Amino acid sequence: MVSKSVRVLVVDDEPGVCDLVQQALRQVGATCAVAFDNASALQLLAEEDYSVIIADVCLGDRSGLDLLAHVRRHNPACHVILITAAHSTTYLADAIRLGAFDYLHKPFSIESLKRTYLRAASPDAAVALPLRAARALQLESQHEQALMDGIRALAGAVEAKDPYTRRHSEQVAHYAFHLAVHVGLDHRQTESIRVAALVHDIGKIGVPDVVLSKPGPLSDAEFALVRRHPELGADIVRNMPTFAREADLVLHHHERWDGQGYPNGVAGRDIPLGARIIQLADSIDAMLMPRLYKGAYPLEHVIAEIRQCAGEQFDPELSRALLDWLSVNPSQVILPSQTAVA
Repeated sequence: MVSKSVRVLVVDDEPGVCDLVQQALRQVGATCAVAFDNASALQLLAEEDYSVIIADVCLGDRSGLDLLAHVRRHNPACHVILITAAHSTTYLADAIRLGAFDYLHKPFSIESLKRTYLRAASPDAAVALPLRAARALQLESQHEQALMDGIRALAGAVEAKDPYTRRHSEQVAHYAFHLAVHVGLDHRQTESIRVAALVHDIGKIGVPDVVLSKPGPLSDAEFALVRRHPELGADIVRNMPTFAREADLVLHHHERWDGQGYPNGVAGRDIPLGARIIQLADSIDAMLMPRLYKGAYPLEHVIAEIRQCAGEQFDPELSRALLDWLSVNPSQVILPSQTAVA
């Protein structure tokens, strides 16, 4: 249910577009203010809070992305819908990274405008842009490198929500790739695992920022939101048919060998091999890197933890293989002061 007191800021340098948007949103109970350029929008934002902003990507000599960046810094709870006349997805990476809620292509219908606004104004709104971006990237280009660039952009959008996870996806891909090679998987399998590792946490784009960056323990309700991310991530990846086979690896990367994981409680060899590899890689990086709730663990602690959890949380054979790889490749271990070499 959307409150009729929702305040909306409409930003477009075309008065006709502003009038159209205002008239449509008033029909669904919104209270609208209008700005025709970036400077006027910033002035209005300094004077009052808005729940939803609908802004053109092109605003004279400034970009709607500049406005989006400002909003994410100063009012992160506000949902920004971008309007664009371009049919290219080139701007999507920045829009995702900066936290846009969704976008509309000109010319758009009144009904699509209303639907998008009502989703953004809903108290339990889930960000729609990553899923739509995945589809758009697949439609725009079948070229694998172009899609990989899009995947990296989606992964970066998640990491931008929490500075403590910066480069986490690249580092998990680094460990997963090397472990896959170490256990003798072929090129197709290792590449599939590397791609899935890059996007293993992409579903966190649908988890509220306040939950991801919470310094203390999560409540049961908050943890339930976090536990949804493998399923949401798998849905996003499944919408890119070129990489659809990686969806199952994303879905199951939080399962445990003993069946106590999530989302499906799958156990042992019923968990896809690639997901078991990514789980170990994810755990290594999470332990080695500092987080809001803990400091960085030394490598000796990480090794001891892998040994202790082998056969319960982790695949015992893969755990032994990982410990073997760590012992002969110490230079490949990424410490907080280093950068991944995926």
